[in-house]
Amino acid sequence: MRQPKKLSGKDFKKELAELAESLRLQIELAVDAFPIDETARQERIKAVADPATGYRYFAETYFPHYLTSPPSKLHLDLYQNLPLIVTTEKGERELITAPRGSAKSTHVSLIFPLWCIVRGLKHYIMLIMDAFEQAAVMVEALKAELESNPRLAYDFPKVVGQGRTWREGDLITRNNIKVEGFGTGKKLRGRRHGPHRPDLVILDDIENDENVESPKQRQKLENWVEKAVLKLGSTDGRMDVLYAGTVLHFDAVIVRVSKKPRWRVAEYQALLKWPDRMDLWDKWEEIYLNDGEPAADAFYAAQREEMNKGAVLNWPELHPLDFLMKERAGSHSAFESEYQNKPMSEDNPFRALTYYVQIKRDWLHFGAIDPSLGKHNKNRDPSAILIGGFDQETQTLDVVEASIRKRLPDVIIEDAIALQRIYGCQGWFVETVQFQELLRTDLMKAAAKAGLAMPCFAVTPIADKNLRIERLQPPAAAGLIRFNKAHQTLIDQLQQWPNAAHDDGPDCLEMLWTQTLSMAFTTLNASTIKTAPLASSSPLEGFRL
Repeated sequence: MRQPKKLSGKDFKKELAELAESLRLQIELAVDAFPIDETARQERIKAVADPATGYRYFAETYFPHYLTSPPSKLHLDLYQNLPLIVTTEKGERELITAPRGSAKSTHVSLIFPLWCIVRGLKHYIMLIMDAFEQAAVMVEALKAELESNPRLAYDFPKVVGQGRTWREGDLITRNNIKVEGFGTGKKLRGRRHGPHRPDLVILDDIENDENVESPKQRQKLENWVEKAVLKLGSTDGRMDVLYAGTVLHFDAVIVRVSKKPRWRVAEYQALLKWPDRMDLWDKWEEIYLNDGEPAADAFYAAQREEMNKGAVLNWPELHPLDFLMKERAGSHSAFESEYQNKPMSEDNPFRALTYYVQIKRDWLHFGAIDPSLGKHNKNRDPSAILIGGFDQETQTLDVVEASIRKRLPDVIIEDAIALQRIYGCQGWFVETVQFQELLRTDLMKAAAKAGLAMPCFAVTPIADKNLRIERLQPPAAAGLIRFNKAHQTLIDQLQQWPNAAHDDGPDCLEMLWTQTLSMAFTTLNASTIKTAPLASSSPLEGFRL
């Protein structure tokens, strides 16, 4: 179910009634009743009661109007894990971060509570959302199913139908289970249903885009969760808490809570694993932004297999790769937050970067290679090949090429030689850790065979990688290192550091910057320097990220 909107004051009851009617109509049109067959009915009831597979069977059998697409990775895990929350003796605390549009609320706040109701697993379910109006809408969805779903009515006649309490945001079912909706910040102390305190609390997207930006509001909400919500249960500690949401801020309450003991945490992203050829996707983005969607679609269609390689998606049927990349192109920061649950930190040292536009002929070109071939690199981290244009007059380094993708050593050598043909770099700096020294010497030999002079200098890092990357902040902030907006993979790795999945680009950039300064000022002189090639001479569009 799509996250319900916040309804206005005086029109609330009217809008809620209209919504309830539309939900009932949807059920009537989309859900066919079961044939009258008592044997089949008993088999279904037995299947619903299975502690391991019952929830999935319940969801897929009784709610075809919601589950119209194959399940996502998130849904498959929910089928397995949600029953474990309510079938153990002790109280469980489950926290789930999931992308927007992943149908988490459909399961967490609708189908799962209904499963608990028909099985009689809970006495008092409390549903908490950002605002009461949102929680009330979800309670209406529960009512609609209990009143109008013909499949539930046939198999569970003693449960469905209107109960003795049936008002906005509050219901008591015919089998005496209370479901009550609340907005955040409300007074909850002392809530009971007869002798029962709340035994299942569901927190569903309790933060909003506005309040999450305020440190004071974040602290206030965290205190409310800790002091009000988590203290609602009985003294035996058997209250279960299910907390689901999208990460809207790097210091969001859901992030804070996820770091605390007792919580079992599951994190999901729309894009679980990035494609191997991010260089092609960054070129695609350049086409998408400059030439329009049809041109970008044609580029993708021509290279679909190569561009899809390596990507792992949470829900490919609903959020295919090209859809996600279009969302990302609209706003990288919004995509990282809404779809990847990785909002940028306000303290990120590379939050504000300087970009160049004009290409200069008097650049001195230098290259750097981080092969990422160490023995611990079992999953082949991306290798990084960067080229910078250094301006001796202004002492600035402009990143002119940034090729960051997974590739074998032979391909690294081929790509580096191709770039050397274009830029004629004064020197190349190659990280030599473990057997990466062999790649450096093989690269020079291959370049010589190709008729190219390609001096490659070994660089063995000594300082900690994070410390090395952090050293980039002062020159980047001062505009001494400038970037090209086409190099989105490098920019994303910088602006997500130190929480990015990979940091090969920033690590390679630090090597390029440090070694360029050293060589430009101590080794080269005017008689040995080559000028930069014209931009029109570069055929390597595929290398741009």
